Amino acid sequence: MSPEKPGKAPDQPYRRETKLPANPRRVRGGVRMKRKEGGPEGWSEQRLWRIVEQGADGEAISEGLAYARQGQTRRISFEGGRVEASVQGRRPRAYVTRFALPRFTHEQGERAVRALAEQARYAAMLLSGELPPDIEDLFAPLGLHVFPSGPDEPEISCTCKEEKRWCKHAVCVAALLGERLAEDSFLILEMRGLPRESIVEGLREQRATGASGPQPAVSAHVAGLSDAQPVPLEDTVEVFWRAPMAGAMPSMPIEPPEVSHPLLRRLGPSPFEESRFPLVGLLATCYDLIGRAALEDDAQEPDGAGEAGDESVRVSS
Repeated sequence: MSPEKPGKAPDQPYRRETKLPANPRRVRGGVRMKRKEGGPEGWSEQRLWRIVEQGADGEAISEGLAYARQGQTRRISFEGGRVEASVQGRRPRAYVTRFALPRFTHEQGERAVRALAEQARYAAMLLSGELPPDIEDLFAPLGLHVFPSGPDEPEISCTCKEEKRWCKHAVCVAALLGERLAEDSFLILEMRGLPRESIVEGLREQRATGASGPQPAVSAHVAGLSDAQPVPLEDTVEVFWRAPMAGAMPSMPIEPPEVSHPLLRRLGPSPFEESRFPLVGLLATCYDLIGRAALEDDAQEPDGAGEAGDESVRVSS
C-alpha cells in the first residue's frame, strides 16, 4: 500500500481553486477617457458626476475611474437613449453594464417642446445645437427634470451581481457617459426620450405656427373700417403730406394683462449670466410702473377727451 501524499487529507478529492488576479485583465484597444487626470469638465458632466458621488462609495469611485482611464471598457453604445457597455474586470468574461433614465411620456415630451418654443433664448440655443445650462428652470414648472434628481433614479444593471447598486463597473460607464455629455449635451435629452431630430422639428413647427397654436388666417372684421376702400394715390397727391384733421379716438380701454410680464417670460432669463446687475428685475419693475401709470391715466381721463377739436391727443400705453 502506497503512503499518502503529504498535505492531502485521506478520502478527500483534490480541488483546484482559481485565484483572481490583483488587477483587472488588460484590454487592448478599449474605450477610455480622454482625460488622464483632473475632475469633470463642463456643466453637464459635473451634474452627472454629482449623482455618482452621492450613490457610489469611495472604493467604487476610485476603481471605476481607474477602469475608465485605463480603457477597461471593451465596447460602449449610446443608442436609443440607453447606454450599454462591456467592462472587463478581473474575471475572464467581461461584465455587461447598462445605464438608462426614465423616459418622458409622449404627452410630457410634447409639453416640454412647447415650453421650449415659448422661450426665444432656449429655442435659439437648441436650434444651434447647444443645451442651455439652466435648462432645468424651464422643465421644473412642468413637473419634469432633465438630469437625475438623485442616485436612485438611474436604471442601473450589471452582471457582476455585486450587492451595491453603484458598482465600479457602473461608475466606469457613468464616467464615460459624463465625458460624452461634455461633448454633446443633447444626449441627456435623448436619454429622456427626446431625440435631437424630434426637438428641432418640434421647435420649428411650434415657432412657425405660434407657441399657442395656429393663428387664424382671416382677420377680425371691423364694421366701417374693414369695408372702407382705399383712396387712389393719384387723387391724394396734393394733400398726401398734410396732417389729417383730428378725429374721434376709438374706445380702447386699458386692462392689466392676464399674465404678468408676458414679454419677459417669452424672452427668458437674462443672457448676461455672469453679470450681477438684475436686468430682468429692473425691466419688470419698469413695466409695472408704466402699466400702473397707464391704468391711472385711463381711469382719470374724462369722457369725450379724445373727440374732434382737441388740440392735442395723449395716448398712454
